[in-house]
Formats: sequence, structure tokens, C-alpha cells
Amino acid sequence: MKKNLTVKDITPAMKASVRAYLMSRVYAETMREAVDEIHHEILIECPIYGDKHTGRRGPGGEQILKSSDLYLCSDDDLCQEFYDEADYRLRKEGLKPSDMLKDHCPALVAEHLQMDAEHLVIESTAEMLGEEDFLPKVLCAGMDKYHKFIDLVTKMIVNMPGFALNIY
Repeated sequence: MKKNLTVKDITPAMKASVRAYLMSRVYAETMREAVDEIHHEILIECPIYGDKHTGRRGPGGEQILKSSDLYLCSDDDLCQEFYDEADYRLRKEGLKPSDMLKDHCPALVAEHLQMDAEHLVIESTAEMLGEEDFLPKVLCAGMDKYHKFIDLVTKMIVNMPGFALNIY
């Protein structure tokens, strides 16, 4: 590992990976918000029940209002109706492209893209540090440290003089 690193040691790859991370993060967050809104509307219109406090599945619990809690539903047909309706509405709203598989969620696809960009941030930083197999080390340190590492590198790059996203 290099010692006494300075701003001059920051590579163009690090800057590019932070740009990719920031753009993918914005995309993932806005896509998650839009998808969750549609899922919530469907769950209000067509109630599904389960109990997240006890883990009890099926009728008799409280109404599920978030798609992330659908695992509590024991009625596979009802869940499939939800997913079919979600697929229809997401495509109608232009959130889900026509070539995306029916069982794929555009928010999850966007979040996966963000994760790929996070890995690029870690890998490009590891290269500057002269570290090998750094991504597994960061992952094994736990998700809190993983996110803190990405946040620290991002803040370091964003606060550099002259840094710009250069979106256009």
C-alpha cells in the first residue's frame, strides 16, 4: 500500500467511478420512489393481508402496504395478481421498458446498477491504494463499513477543486 497519498494520486478512474455512482444512485432512488408509489396504490385498491409483527402469513393480519412485505401473503394467486397488475401499470407509466422481463422490477434493476457502480468506486480506489482483492475485504467488514467507505471516497472526490459531474 502506498504511503503519504495526496490529491495528485487520485486517478481519473476514481473520478469516473464516483460520477457513475452518483448518477446511478439518483436513478435508483427516483425509480424506487416511483415503483413503490405504484405498488402502494395497487395494495390500497386490492388489499392483501399478513402480520409482520408475528410473521403470520395470510388473512387475519394487517393490510400489507409495501411490496417488500408481500412475503407475508400465503395466497400465491393473489400475489401473482398483484405482480401482473404492477407489471401492467409500470409499463403503462413508462417505468418498465417493453423488453424488460415480466418478473423483473425496474427499481431492483436500477438498484443493481447502483451496486455495480459502488463496486467500481471500491475497485478504482483499491487500485490507487495498491490493494488487491479489496472488494471482498470491504464487504466482509460489514455493510455499514461498506457504505461508509463509498461515502468517504465520494465525499473526497466531490470536494476536490474542479470536480463536476459533466452530465451534459
